[in-house]
Amino acid sequence: MGYIKFTNVKLIINCIIPLLFFFIFPLQFSQANARAFTAGVMEVDSFSKNQIPQNQEDKSSVSSNNQEDDRPRNSVLSVFFTDEKVDALKMKLIDYGNNHLPQKLRSFYILVIEKSFDYSIILLLVVLILVFIINIILVFSILNFTIKKKSRKERFERIFSKMYEEVILAYIFGSIDWDTTLIKLKRIKRRENRKILISVLMNFKANFKGELEHFIPEIYTKLDLHKDSLKLAHSIHDYKKVQGIMELTHLYPDGAKGMLNKLINDQNDYVRAEAQIAYVRLNMDRPFDFFYELEKPFTKWTQLSVFYLIRLNQLPVPSFAQFLSSKHSYIRNFSLMMITFFQQLENISDVVRMVESPMEQTRFLTYKAINDLRLYDSRELIKKKFENENNKNKLEILKALRNIGEEDDYDFLKEIIIRESVSLKIEACRSIYFMSQKSRERIEGEKDESLPEIELLLAHVTDPRN
Repeated sequence: MGYIKFTNVKLIINCIIPLLFFFIFPLQFSQANARAFTAGVMEVDSFSKNQIPQNQEDKSSVSSNNQEDDRPRNSVLSVFFTDEKVDALKMKLIDYGNNHLPQKLRSFYILVIEKSFDYSIILLLVVLILVFIINIILVFSILNFTIKKKSRKERFERIFSKMYEEVILAYIFGSIDWDTTLIKLKRIKRRENRKILISVLMNFKANFKGELEHFIPEIYTKLDLHKDSLKLAHSIHDYKKVQGIMELTHLYPDGAKGMLNKLINDQNDYVRAEAQIAYVRLNMDRPFDFFYELEKPFTKWTQLSVFYLIRLNQLPVPSFAQFLSSKHSYIRNFSLMMITFFQQLENISDVVRMVESPMEQTRFLTYKAINDLRLYDSRELIKKKFENENNKNKLEILKALRNIGEEDDYDFLKEIIIRESVSLKIEACRSIYFMSQKSRERIEGEKDESLPEIELLLAHVTDPRN
């Protein structure tokens, strides 16, 4: 990765030189004009002394005094200081230049001071420009330092990762013994190097299977890297806790098991999710026993991760009916989904009983389970529940009747087509049409005046695009 190269000194010079030209040339031009104007005034004065009467000379002297009093005052500094203080500051600056600056710079310095106090808005503008330039230089310096630091870090990690991979592979395949491995694993006492080594081992653990996989935890514990992960898992920082749990779960399972019972109810969502996933992975005989101790939410993301873990590693699936009596709705809902997916028909009565739940989502998942598990004996029950359900659950009941309903349910569905909303009419018509051959013939031959839109509904449900 490339980065911007520049020299800070060059940048400062390139920024200040135009500023000096901007400030010096007007001063020199003003000085020349002032000298020319002074010479012209002297000639006019000499002529006036010979031609103008004495009384007019008095008037001229009064006019010059008035002009001197009307000289430009420092309007910006006068806002904050009195004229006496401004004049005192000006004299101190001039005295400093006379006492400390060389003769060549003294006249220029005094001229700058004079103009700065006469036209302080220019001085203010110059200061603002200088501040702006300094800010730009500072930003570019920080950016340059950050890019260089990142580049060095990436190069450092790349070099040591490659070296550690080669050494560990040589040990795993028997090319070198353990003592030689320790010699070749350079700088492993440094924290940065130990992090790199742990990441290499994590990568090997994810990709090696069979006998080679058992070498990775052995190397991890021999190098005392598990102590680093334990420190991370007990850190006050949540992101470090997550990293420590991941490392211990894959490389030091015995050390991870002892702390998971506390972390499954951690305040932080990410820490809690990682601890719950680790519990399932490390307790294959009873992966969901933590449900009995769970007090914090079992999030959707964690549920999806746990389900993926079960499918990927072919973990033994418990009977989820035992968790349907949990006081937490998220555990009950997850259990219903798992019962439906894994077709656990051994506890049908526990599933059907969930239609009495006060939670709408739980009842929705129960209707879905009745539909997917084809619980034909439950059709009368869900018909009784139809009237008091919300629209989403009503649709799920109608979908269930499409698969478990019989011709006796025709009148129930017809009544829905007559009086319910459009979405429910369409679903009821679809259930009648696909429920059985007899119900299909009846709905196609329906000439009842109470069903004026039946042809439109049938055209919709029979369209393959719907």
